[in-house]
Amino acid sequence: MTGLPVRLQGVEFADGSVAHVVLTPAADPAPEAGVFAAMVVLRDARGWCAVTWSPRRGEWGPPGGWREPGESVTECVLREVAEEVGLDLDPSLLVPVGHELFEPVSSTGRWPRRGGHMQLYAATWPEVGPRLEAREDDARDPQWVTPEEFRARSGRQFWWPLVEAALRD
Repeated sequence: MTGLPVRLQGVEFADGSVAHVVLTPAADPAPEAGVFAAMVVLRDARGWCAVTWSPRRGEWGPPGGWREPGESVTECVLREVAEEVGLDLDPSLLVPVGHELFEPVSSTGRWPRRGGHMQLYAATWPEVGPRLEAREDDARDPQWVTPEEFRARSGRQFWWPLVEAALRD
């Protein structure tokens, strides 16, 4: 699956919920009111990627997560990076690279009942990546890995084509 955007039918999640998902590369962010989560493909000066293990989802991925009430999308992704990999990221480093549109099929699931967007950013840490450390329990064992190792760990996930497009930019 190399062509984007792409519509994925009936994606099943770890909690058993199901949604259709549209992966769209885009330089413009999704409308803020419809964004319920955000994540960032964070690379260091070597080109290595920050990844973390999500016990809830049972997978490796980039740092990110759910927006809290009253939080902007940018505030969300900065908080998630701090919590999941222990870095205080400068917001000026964030570049919108795409989004996932979730269209719920099942009545269960963590996304809003009407669906919504997960905003994807890219950012480059200006130095060789420092030691990473999770500050919250919802992420474990954050690491810097090569893009090839990231692909080996996460390349089968439904969201991988969008992350891979961000890695090519």
